[in-house]
Amino acid sequence: MRSGMTLQNRDIELLIFLGKYKIISLDNARYIYETKTYQEKRIVILAKHDYVRRLKHRYITLGSKGKEYLLGNGFEVRNHCRNENNMERLNVISDIASSFIQDNLTFTPSWNMKKEDEPTTYSRRYIGNLDYNEENFLVYVVYEGKDDKYIKSIYYDIKKENGYANVMIFTNNIEKIVLHEKGFYFGNQYTILIPYDEYGKFLMRNNYAIRHSIYLRIKEMYNVELSNFRLADLKVDDDNYIVIMPLINMEILARLHYYFNENDNYKNIYIFGLEEYESIIKQYLPKCEYKGLSKRKINELLIKYRETGGEENESL
Repeated sequence: MRSGMTLQNRDIELLIFLGKYKIISLDNARYIYETKTYQEKRIVILAKHDYVRRLKHRYITLGSKGKEYLLGNGFEVRNHCRNENNMERLNVISDIASSFIQDNLTFTPSWNMKKEDEPTTYSRRYIGNLDYNEENFLVYVVYEGKDDKYIKSIYYDIKKENGYANVMIFTNNIEKIVLHEKGFYFGNQYTILIPYDEYGKFLMRNNYAIRHSIYLRIKEMYNVELSNFRLADLKVDDDNYIVIMPLINMEILARLHYYFNENDNYKNIYIFGLEEYESIIKQYLPKCEYKGLSKRKINELLIKYRETGGEENESL
């Protein structure tokens, strides 16, 4: 090539991502290169040859050679609004979208979801939709600087949306959503709350394996079977049931809340989830038992699960 360098496959994937999302952080570029540090060396070379440009706060965008390459090979180079508020939103969308790449999850950004009959002045709060475990989710993010008013606007946005049965909300304030006066449940199958940090993304990407690793550990400890009671995953006996919830599903919490309020002779429900959620869940469901698992314990169970090849993959 005239530039004196040869683009590698991962370099091209990076350019394609930048053509679509405009920016990516150096940290998140590892999801494309699937390495811990090698991507930084490649980006130094790409920047030197003007395929990418460095921005503030460890972000990069397309350089002139990168745009030329994409356009010359029929790839998209999307023009994004440079309004400061829009750039903040782009940062968030790029962050979420890049974290899905490694697991081949199909994420569609909000600008590719525009409905022909939807007025251009109508602003939605979702950042995109995600195909995840054969289900489709509208994805929302409550990021830094967003207040209670913004959270309430997400609630109304979900209420208005038709055609999607599931919702995924990334947030650093789980408590505000679980205990919100409006009640963040919509009669769907899933309204999942995910901590908006690296561990939260890890939990989301590995949710299936984590749930089954917890299940196998419970099965080692107790004589359980899959539950025929719709509010629980496992049955210990006719009076005791277990829910496995490493990621909070507001739809299940809401159904349990209604169950406890409407029944005097209720079954004992044990929820296995992250230890940091215990006080929040106990506020919402004071009649529930909660078994908190540490990050260390979850990682141990996940390692064991993978070492044994994920045996007993019964559907939870």
